[in-house]
Amino acid sequence: MIISRPMSGKIRTARNYVQTVLILLFFITPWLRWNGMQLIRLDIPERKFFLFGNIFVPQEGYFLHLFLIGAGLCLFFFTSLIGRVWCGWACPQTIYSDVFDYIGGLIQGSKYGKKDSPFASRALTHTIWLLVSALASAAWIAYFADPHIMLSYFLNFGSVSEIPTWAYFLGFFTLAMYADIAFVREQFCKYACPYARFQTVMMDTNSINITYDFNRGEPRRKGTTKIGDCTACNMCLVVCPTGIDIREGTNVWCIACGKCSDACTKQMQKEGKKTLIGYWSENQIREKTKAFKWIRPRTVVYAGGLVLVLTVLNLLLWERVPLYLSILADRNIQPVDVGDGKVRNFYEAQMQNLTLQNRNLKFEIEKTDLEGIRRLWIGGTEEAVVELPANSDKRYRLFIELEPTALDASKKSHEITLKVSDIHDPSFKKTNVVPFLLPVAIAKKKNQSVARTLWIRVLNEPSFL
Repeated sequence: MIISRPMSGKIRTARNYVQTVLILLFFITPWLRWNGMQLIRLDIPERKFFLFGNIFVPQEGYFLHLFLIGAGLCLFFFTSLIGRVWCGWACPQTIYSDVFDYIGGLIQGSKYGKKDSPFASRALTHTIWLLVSALASAAWIAYFADPHIMLSYFLNFGSVSEIPTWAYFLGFFTLAMYADIAFVREQFCKYACPYARFQTVMMDTNSINITYDFNRGEPRRKGTTKIGDCTACNMCLVVCPTGIDIREGTNVWCIACGKCSDACTKQMQKEGKKTLIGYWSENQIREKTKAFKWIRPRTVVYAGGLVLVLTVLNLLLWERVPLYLSILADRNIQPVDVGDGKVRNFYEAQMQNLTLQNRNLKFEIEKTDLEGIRRLWIGGTEEAVVELPANSDKRYRLFIELEPTALDASKKSHEITLKVSDIHDPSFKKTNVVPFLLPVAIAKKKNQSVARTLWIRVLNEPSFL
């Protein structure tokens, strides 16, 4: 574990602003509401994902696939442009490591990270670290459970007899985060983080990253002999959280936090010169130019793929009807001849209202190849309108009654397209194709009539052949 020396500067100040905003967003977002529901919440027991007033279910998993593909392409695109800026500016590992370092420095002062630090101050530091881990873990779990219920549980802990499942996860994540940030720290970035492993594939010599200007800095000062601008003060190495020497070139362990740049800036100010370390590309250093090449084959491919995925995702979201509908033939009840030449087929309909408002849904037969008179019944009544409350799902049993004609009986199996729509919002509709089967007895009886009808038709209309 490395406790690097704190370093102030323009980059550190900018990172403080960015990280403060990200932390506030992380803690505040679970408390935000949209029509009474959380703004963002993944409800695993209910198998629902709430996002800005929209409800997604596992049957819409293709949205998740497109989102993950888009997130990957976004990562590739921005890494090819600005390197590992995510690691140094927005990664939770880095952000909370900085928070822990700030707390440690605030309590222990200059003794922070040293073996001779007083035990009491170290104990207080770790206690507060554990508390911060618990708060951050609670905020994380609030994206999966209602934070109001969580808060009520803590306020009424003595009267609660059963420990909820999320409480166990809270304990686990608290200990895991404490162990990770307090002891593992940058070792995770160096040895476990997959992003560091494949960053070299996404970056090239035109990608912006923390880079050392070797043209000005080398050869380094040795003793009193000054050749290049680098004074060999090694402050860039002292402040590095991963313990690398950026002067040796791009390193897989570099998280682009910019602490070495702030350190070099201060040192070069004493010499009356500009910093030797900054956010540049290797080609900018080699070619001694400030121009940056944004448009390259790599960035064009990543950007094109990202635009394509986002376009498809937005089109699907635009055409999405927030209603899950599944109508299947009831396998437990065969088609029934109810007399008077009428046949009934039975179905089970499952509907899920994926909106935050009540819906009055009407069932209609939109299209079919049947010619007979048709009637649709739901729950024992011919009134084909049902009420589906907001964010709820219901099952209905329905049947379709038909008086088949002779031509209908020419086939045993037919198709019917059922339409379900909101009586107050016609654009809120979905369709489902279901089979309609005729009993064997009806089919045989009607087929005789069909044969006679066709025979007469053939005799009277030779062109029919």
